[in-house]
Amino acid sequence: MILSSEVNKEYIDSKIKQSFPDVCVHKGLAASAGLSGRVIPAFVSDWLVSRYSNADGGVDVSAIRKFIARYLPDKKQKESLLYELRNGNQLKILDSYSVKVHPTRGDLQLRIPSLDVTGRILDAIVKENPLLLMGNVWGSGTLTWMPQKNKKDQYEVVMTAFKPMQASLIDLNYFLNQRKDFGIEDWLVLLTRTMGYDEKKYSARQKMLLLTRLIPLVEPRVNIIELAPKGTGKSYIFSQLSRHAWLISGGIVTRAQLFYDMNRQQAGIISSYDAVILDEIQTIKLSNEGEIVGALKGYLESGEFRVMGFHGSSDAGFVILGNIPIDEDGQPRDENCFLELPGWLNGQDATALLDRFHGLVPGWELPRIESSSLCQSFALRADYFGEVLYALRPRQKHIAFVKDHTESSGDLRDTRAVQRLACGYLKLLFPDIESITIDLFNDYCLKPAIELRSIIRKQMAILDPEFSPNITEIKIC
Repeated sequence: MILSSEVNKEYIDSKIKQSFPDVCVHKGLAASAGLSGRVIPAFVSDWLVSRYSNADGGVDVSAIRKFIARYLPDKKQKESLLYELRNGNQLKILDSYSVKVHPTRGDLQLRIPSLDVTGRILDAIVKENPLLLMGNVWGSGTLTWMPQKNKKDQYEVVMTAFKPMQASLIDLNYFLNQRKDFGIEDWLVLLTRTMGYDEKKYSARQKMLLLTRLIPLVEPRVNIIELAPKGTGKSYIFSQLSRHAWLISGGIVTRAQLFYDMNRQQAGIISSYDAVILDEIQTIKLSNEGEIVGALKGYLESGEFRVMGFHGSSDAGFVILGNIPIDEDGQPRDENCFLELPGWLNGQDATALLDRFHGLVPGWELPRIESSSLCQSFALRADYFGEVLYALRPRQKHIAFVKDHTESSGDLRDTRAVQRLACGYLKLLFPDIESITIDLFNDYCLKPAIELRSIIRKQMAILDPEFSPNITEIKIC
């Protein structure tokens, strides 16, 4: 697979603006509008920049700053905003809200990060938006000042309405048709930019590794592991690009959180998102390790899980991100890449779980993220592209193509892993499927998928010599 090291920036900018005029954005405008210093994901900042952009590609900075001041405040404004609420003014604030149930009183506690306070929320809102109980959900909340229940002369902030942030309905056929305007090199540049990276900072192989991170978002039930040194941006995409991904960074993970909460009689996050990501895996503890690992084995194999009498299913992918040390040559310091990971991912007992992961991304080949690594050019809006990935997930043409053009007579897990990974690459690189040739499919989809699965296999053989380091032969037919 050979790509030119650099594609003309002005040419690509022009092509993106011409092919996707209504859903592209200049990634560098977020900084000029004062958004780069805000702790907001790209799907929020891109939506905001696009909302106030003009036909010439400029942005109304003044309008954005007014919007920020009114609807997206920082904590420096919290006292003045609380003063407004106290004086009877309703506020609409775009924020990342979450709700917890008080362990003894049972009342609903609303966390409002921008005001740095805990308030109350109407039960009806939580019933309509149960994801608020899982963690942070971006949306517009209407806040007011109300008397506290059963407490004379005491008041609190109460959310009376909530509208989760989401992109408008997209026309997937439009996206598929516009793909035909791009050659493979240009398309890979567009995807790299849309993920938030400057294509000139990454080689052709590195662009493909970056793209691999998107596969669990575009193809159902793809499970991957990425290991790399700190600072290579392992979690960046999942936290910035899509509202359909759920990122857990550190802390304690429970069975109720992942699968099913018996107290609330509510399905966990694995039933509500397209991908569940455990970031900084060394800092995450499983509340009941044996129970959760057992449930994970069953889920990763079949997409189903059982908690007492509850039987659930999901098509969410599962992603593990971990830090590993590398040597002076940029390679893993230890042959066993799982050596410094938690015990349930290391040792002979871990191989049954690892075998259910489809691929291992060699993130150690990617450079550290620096300010110059980030895209400052035209790309697709993150909120739009996140919904495109979501719309591509259920399409069956791609997996049918993969199965029709590959053959294998060996290990079923190897075959299934390679086919799902290859299908993910196919949806990302050739979503229209009409522009694909067998040679392109082999180079850009099948071979990269085989490599990812092969790395998992080699690591399993290191942990347990009973496993072969070689995957079954899978080839084009």
